[in-house]
Amino acid sequence: MLTDYSQERIAEQYRESKTQPWRSQIETYSFLKLIGDVSGQKVLDVACGEGYFTRILGQSGVSKVVGIDTSDRMIALAREQEERQPLGIEYRVEDARSAVPQQDFDMAVAAYLLDYASDRTELARMCQGVASRVKPGSRFVTVTSNPGLESFHPIPNYKKYGFEVILAELEPDGAPLQFKFDLSDSSLTLDTYHMSADSYESELNAAGFRHFKLHTPELDPSVDVHEVDYWDDFLNYPPIALIDCVKM
Repeated sequence: MLTDYSQERIAEQYRESKTQPWRSQIETYSFLKLIGDVSGQKVLDVACGEGYFTRILGQSGVSKVVGIDTSDRMIALAREQEERQPLGIEYRVEDARSAVPQQDFDMAVAAYLLDYASDRTELARMCQGVASRVKPGSRFVTVTSNPGLESFHPIPNYKKYGFEVILAELEPDGAPLQFKFDLSDSSLTLDTYHMSADSYESELNAAGFRHFKLHTPELDPSVDVHEVDYWDDFLNYPPIALIDCVKM
């Protein structure tokens, strides 16, 4: 069963998980590096959550940035932050799996969207939904769980980084995949699904995207040289990966 971010304190717990060091030093660094310069562009943040990346993009010279998410609680948190520190961001409760009349965003980005697809049919709907929101020539950049996880024998223990990864089966498409985060006064388990890189590429191609590339995460070079070795397990066996493609 998928995680319902509108239930109990899950949205707030997920926001707290963003404070774990790997988030900024690997995830955020790698994601923003791949996104690149968005100056003057109209950008859509799909599965925006509480607006973490949306706000970073909103301060990067974009002409407009919109965040969408299925969780009304996540969108409420994002709007509260926008009220406190206005950046002109629009947040909508919207399901990326629903195709819409063609929109004209220059880029779509997503942090952990595709790994919520339980099978190829749902993955296809997500890819088609994103495609309907961006114009031809636009890029789609996303960070997701690593589709190569099943090749790690066994999956490393990531506890020192503040989380665990549990892959229930070795079948690449639709296998239940859990991320368990250790937080200050609680823990959070996120239920997602594992898909192969071939499945991601195939469904993105079917939705009209080409030039599919899978990227491994990188460590922010500003990290203290004495801390670099600490990240070896994460970087040698990365639990996350990044995808870049272009709508034709």
